[in-house]
Amino acid sequence: MPRIKLNAPPENQQQRRDTIGLRSVVKYDPMAPRPTTPVMVGQYVVARRPLSDSIYTLYMILDGATIVRTQISYPSEDDCASAVQRHRTAQAASMAEKTIAKAKTRRAQPPVAEVA
Repeated sequence: MPRIKLNAPPENQQQRRDTIGLRSVVKYDPMAPRPTTPVMVGQYVVARRPLSDSIYTLYMILDGATIVRTQISYPSEDDCASAVQRHRTAQAASMAEKTIAKAKTRRAQPPVAEVA
């Protein structure tokens, strides 16, 4: 029994312009300048710094001007959120300790007598 041939046009035969070929080869040039501008990952700012003499880039997660965490791989939004939350929690805890210590030192000092 012969097979029935369908002469319908193929649907997914358009060439895509936004991808590179499957077998394409890209040469790494260590002398080429690499980007150092900050990147937004979700709502978080991530600075990047190329590491000298290597192909890696150091990504620094920022909370304001403070570096909260550094890593080699590109951070996800969850990485940034957990790092910033951990930093803010530690900052609040240290501020509470400082406030308690300051209150204890005030209480330990004798009252100053007023001179009239």
